[in-house]
Amino acid sequence: MPLVRGASLPVALTMLQSQAAAALDKNSFIPLSTGQFDPDKFKPVCSASDGFYRALQGSTQAVIGPENYVEYGPLIAGGLLRVRLELCVVESYFNEAVLPFIKQNGLAWVLPLHETVETFVAGTIFALASTFILVGSTKLVTVIVTYADLFLGGPCRIFGGFVFDRAQGKPVTLDVGFGFFKTRLIGPKIPKEEEKRWRRSKSDDDDEGWDVDWDKLDAAQIPVVVASGSVKGVGEVSKFTRQVMDSIDSFVGRYLVLLMTGYVAVKFLHFKIFPNFPFS
Repeated sequence: MPLVRGASLPVALTMLQSQAAAALDKNSFIPLSTGQFDPDKFKPVCSASDGFYRALQGSTQAVIGPENYVEYGPLIAGGLLRVRLELCVVESYFNEAVLPFIKQNGLAWVLPLHETVETFVAGTIFALASTFILVGSTKLVTVIVTYADLFLGGPCRIFGGFVFDRAQGKPVTLDVGFGFFKTRLIGPKIPKEEEKRWRRSKSDDDDEGWDVDWDKLDAAQIPVVVASGSVKGVGEVSKFTRQVMDSIDSFVGRYLVLLMTGYVAVKFLHFKIFPNFPFS
């Protein structure tokens, strides 16, 4: 039904509303809210998130005991389920939406030479959805990795590193401060000629801490050094993972919105003003 020229604003709005309703009725078969896309029936597949939830549930029950778990079960289950839900959002989004779409259509829609309606809409929706999902979910993953490093990685670094050094006959040392303000409270004093270099070295001495003189080790010391070094290595990997997640979380929190906004702006300019750039 075309709009009547000269019609008043209320009449025009009424006609637009009726046309929109008719279009929705006519295109109701479009699978935007039916079947697996129906919000009431959508059940994302999150095997990794489910496994993490079960592990948290079992460890919590083992720590607090079955009786307390029954008493505080609703609160515990509610909290753990919401953690699982946040992780499931990320897992389901990439496994069920992004990766299948890339597998079917490739990556030509990201920044194509010729921008079309399809590539513009696909890139814009991907940018907006990724921003909403990643801004909140990366923080949750960072919290999980931080707690894992606190309860697992930290003890592995401390105890593994302590046994690792003692197995090699290294003395117990305790250094405080950093840089030129670093001071050794416990352990042998640093020679004058090495003190300046020692003060400039990293406070944790990561490079020197892994040096092993295998020629000076007895046969009985080697298994202890290998085992304690493996434990210390687990702690160092946990520390590295935490640092990586901290960096990703900082990047997402500070720059992802600006990056995705700029990406959408570039695609809009390419689509509306320079559709055939750089060949036009």
